[in-house]
Amino acid sequence: MKVTFTVTDLQAALLEFQQQTDITYQLSDYESTLTLPKTLGKGQLNNVNLRKGALDLFVQNHLLDENLVIAVVGSSPASSPVALKFFVSGPVNGAIQGIKADMSVSSGQYGFVYCADQASQVEFAAGKDICTVEIVMTPQLFQTMLSDDHQLAELHQRFNADVLAPYWEFGRTTPLMAIALQQILQCPYQGATRRLYLESKSLELLTLALERLKTPKPEPKKRRPLKPDDIKLIHQARDILINQIHNPPSLLALARQVGINDYKLKQGFRQVFGTTVFGYLHNYRMERAAELLQGNHMTVTGVAVTIGFANRSAFAVAFRRKFGLNPSDYRAAHCQQYWHLNPAKNSR
Repeated sequence: MKVTFTVTDLQAALLEFQQQTDITYQLSDYESTLTLPKTLGKGQLNNVNLRKGALDLFVQNHLLDENLVIAVVGSSPASSPVALKFFVSGPVNGAIQGIKADMSVSSGQYGFVYCADQASQVEFAAGKDICTVEIVMTPQLFQTMLSDDHQLAELHQRFNADVLAPYWEFGRTTPLMAIALQQILQCPYQGATRRLYLESKSLELLTLALERLKTPKPEPKKRRPLKPDDIKLIHQARDILINQIHNPPSLLALARQVGINDYKLKQGFRQVFGTTVFGYLHNYRMERAAELLQGNHMTVTGVAVTIGFANRSAFAVAFRRKFGLNPSDYRAAHCQQYWHLNPAKNSR
């Protein structure tokens, strides 16, 4: 299913989204909830207005029965918000018109995104538990946040220009970010204190993300472009790693299996996948572990063994470094989200 609308303001966009999808829409003084119709799947989109017309929090949890594509028609730069998006679980694919960069993301990532007046599109896959937390603000508020920090001067100038251009910057969710995200998802308060609490946690996430932008990025080394045949061999090596997750080959053995030298394999993996050979394997194991824990059908020990860890303690340490939570706490948090989205099952 594809939904298309123009962003003039957030509430208008939500109402237009409701009209096109037959979503149930509930509105309070500062918070609204959109519940997916059964024809699309199950889930909700919560919007909390933290500062009227300037700062909003969106929390999205859903499991779709069919792919959902949300297309936003270009509007004026002044009405196009700056978004800080956190991807707690599930893959999400995005695109901004005129930009060739890959904007596909998965759990454990976050990004600043600003589309200016360019059309954009987001695709949510069916059959995946997807949870995102998104902090949305006006360009003017974002510019104010940057104004007194010389280390963010370049970004401040970008949003202080006469003509605003699209902007995107992605990174890995840090342990401190993961804790703040879980606190938002499990907010224990109601009424005015809920709004204050969610605003404080949203500003905490903004602070952590902006601090990450200050970290100097190393100058990229010039590399010779890979030949198509080499890229094909790199993907073959990746497939071997995944298929032999319990007993992966050494770097040298892997290179020999696909017919490439180990140096080209290492460099090629960084160019194609943005990480080392065994960094990729580790990330794959952790992402797979998160999916299994969400399923709630296996013990933590069973999950550890399934992804190739003989030692549960070593698995717990690796998982905590990746997601900021112990496996059991991650499962508990996901179960709370699931029962919140499925109150009928919880009452049985």
